Amino acid sequence: MTERSAAVLLTYRYLRLATVVVVVMLAVALGAQYAAAGCWQTSISAYYFTSAHSAFVAALCAIGTCLIVYQGNTDTEDVVLNFAGYLAFVVAFVPTSREPICAGPGLPAAYDIAPGVRTTVLALVVTGVVAEALRIRFTRGTGRPPLSRWARLATVVGWTVIAVGIIAYAVAPQRFEDYGHTTAAVTMFVGIIVVIVLNALSAKAADQPAGYVAAYQGIAAVMAVTLVAIVAIRLALPQWVHVVIWVEVVLIAAFAAFWLVQTKELWEVIDRREVSPTPDPTGR
Repeated sequence: MTERSAAVLLTYRYLRLATVVVVVMLAVALGAQYAAAGCWQTSISAYYFTSAHSAFVAALCAIGTCLIVYQGNTDTEDVVLNFAGYLAFVVAFVPTSREPICAGPGLPAAYDIAPGVRTTVLALVVTGVVAEALRIRFTRGTGRPPLSRWARLATVVGWTVIAVGIIAYAVAPQRFEDYGHTTAAVTMFVGIIVVIVLNALSAKAADQPAGYVAAYQGIAAVMAVTLVAIVAIRLALPQWVHVVIWVEVVLIAAFAAFWLVQTKELWEVIDRREVSPTPDPTGR
């Protein structure tokens, strides 16, 4: 292996493990807030308003960056990762509806989220446009084949979601503040679940050990069930509101588990295309 190849391989290892390390950082921040307060908020998102505020925002921004920078095993996976990463910034910048802090330190009760939402989301939109322009500029003339059918479909869906969000931000800012966080969070996790399913299909096509395929399938199933449970509890069982945080813990733990499994599976390669004997059915 050349020195350059070794550096690329290490970069991919670091990117996969970075998401897990960031989850640990968030967990420690939430634990520290609990130690100071002696009680839990009803959701992880509610910690935006506590002393864990900075760690919460930083963790989501770091995860979003990792998802965008990381190149998927197929073009379809890469497209979905990019949109999921972008939505992670929305989740960070647009907080959930404020609930009373059960105890302990936090942001002032009079803290107004509106100016921050307007400023940070505007910065995110402009940066997204610049990033997309740079992507088009630097991939032009590189000889990369056109996107596969599934990647094109994922691109259309992703841009539709982003366009709806930008329109809501521009013409209905209050509704954007009220529903932006939850909508972006659910959509982001749907994207992550899609990525994990694509990994299960990709690993199977590459004739990887059946244990990896089963692990991806199991993680995707756990995440899908927990995501449905969160939505159902919020909408249909509001009296169970304090259960939400523990369901979210399972969801985020499954997210970290996915990256640990993929790190182990692909430890010696940059991506699965290096070991795949046949074309991946989900993209090139």
